[in-house]
Amino acid sequence: MAIYHFSVKNISRSAGRSAVACAAYRSGEKLIDERYGKEQDYTKKTGVDFKNIYAPIYTKPSLTNRQTLWNAVEKAERRKDATLAREFEIAFPHELNQRQREQLLDELCSQIVNRHSVVVDAVIHAPHTRGGSDERNYHAHIMFTSRHIDQDTGGFSSKKNREFNKEQSAETIKQWRSDFADLCNKYLEQANSLERVDHRSNADRGIDLEATWHEGVAVTAMKRRYEREQLKPIEERNPKIIMPTIALENDAIKARNAEKLAHEQIIKGLDQEIILEERRLNQLKLEHSQLVQPPVKPLEQQPLPPKATATDARNAIAKYRTAIEETANQLFKEQHVQQIEDAKTWLAKIEDMRAKTPLFLGKKEHLAKIEQEVIQYENMRSNFAKFKELGVTDEHRATAIAMIERTKPIMAKNARNSEKFLTEQQLNQAKEQIDPNISMLAKANQTYYGKVLQSGAQGTVQNTKDGLVYHPQIQDLKTGKEYTLTYTENQVKILENIEISRKLGKSQDNEIKR
Repeated sequence: MAIYHFSVKNISRSAGRSAVACAAYRSGEKLIDERYGKEQDYTKKTGVDFKNIYAPIYTKPSLTNRQTLWNAVEKAERRKDATLAREFEIAFPHELNQRQREQLLDELCSQIVNRHSVVVDAVIHAPHTRGGSDERNYHAHIMFTSRHIDQDTGGFSSKKNREFNKEQSAETIKQWRSDFADLCNKYLEQANSLERVDHRSNADRGIDLEATWHEGVAVTAMKRRYEREQLKPIEERNPKIIMPTIALENDAIKARNAEKLAHEQIIKGLDQEIILEERRLNQLKLEHSQLVQPPVKPLEQQPLPPKATATDARNAIAKYRTAIEETANQLFKEQHVQQIEDAKTWLAKIEDMRAKTPLFLGKKEHLAKIEQEVIQYENMRSNFAKFKELGVTDEHRATAIAMIERTKPIMAKNARNSEKFLTEQQLNQAKEQIDPNISMLAKANQTYYGKVLQSGAQGTVQNTKDGLVYHPQIQDLKTGKEYTLTYTENQVKILENIEISRKLGKSQDNEIKR
């Protein structure tokens, strides 16, 4: 499930904070704080995945250096209660990879620069998995100056950026929360994820969840100490380390909320499926309409002329084979469309069951029935995926041939006559050019056994019990040797029978596939 987090903080001198120290910690660098004459060294910090400074194009080059930038900020702000910088803290949806996270951050920071004309210092942190943190919690700290950059001087303006003052900050932050949600959803869609985020509160979204108590740093630390203690053997645990009561209450609330959200998530996923299936359905209907056969031309309804040429015959065969493939594809598409319609009907049934969920009596049993329907639907989807993966099969083609025989008998007859015509023509040419005693051409789904009389660039002649057989596609076999040549639809298997021992009367087959 995609998470959404966007918070805004002020980095203020009145709170005892230093912009240089904050920047050093976030970037994992060593910076010299000139105001306090102190070295801020965080080079041993781990988990810094990406960092960059963004600024308007007219900014002084020196202000794009982290050391110079934040010391200049400290120097420009003289009040003891000055707001030195502001910070957006964001969390990335865990469905995004590293490159997508960096692209999202680039786009967000560029928007901040363009909208407020400030310098932005952004860093992506990998999650800290020690102490129980979520390993998917990739997040970014986006510090930016409280003064905008003057276009004429390239330095800080003498006036502060008023878009974050008390009168305007609520609307400004609300807009940024919405814009960040839009960016997240844009990249989730590009990542082919069905997940989406929403910047609105649960109440604004109409989600009735219980509010949890704020735990704070102290309670969180106590929870983690308790969790670490529980990993020890029972006899080594410290009984004085207990789970805080407020944390236990929150766990109970979260469990109840999780049950509600799980059900909502199922329905959300099904809603997304409906949208995707409808898109696929519309696309397939378009393809289906394009596959509808045009009216058969009168020429195709007529038998081949008495003096048909080889070109006429090849064209007739090509039309027939094209008709088979197009009809087979049409059959596949129709089955595909029907499966999607069945899926929509099933989803509608689940949605109707969800709408009729009892508030109290029988609710648990009703939700269990919905879960069973969802499982059956998932099984159907699995079969649907296998069907799509297989695509057009020989079964579709066999059905297509039967349909063409019934609906376009002349086309089918022309194709058969054309194949016979080309076979006779090829046989006559073989008799003239290779051996006048050749009696037949090799055919698909047949096996021929006998001695090879000749084999070269023009093909192979084999002496079988039924006469001389010509194999036009087989070349360079050993003359005088006996072979078993087995044809399928798409290949021929060649077995050379080699006598190993006359005394034992055994032979060994050497198999070659061509």
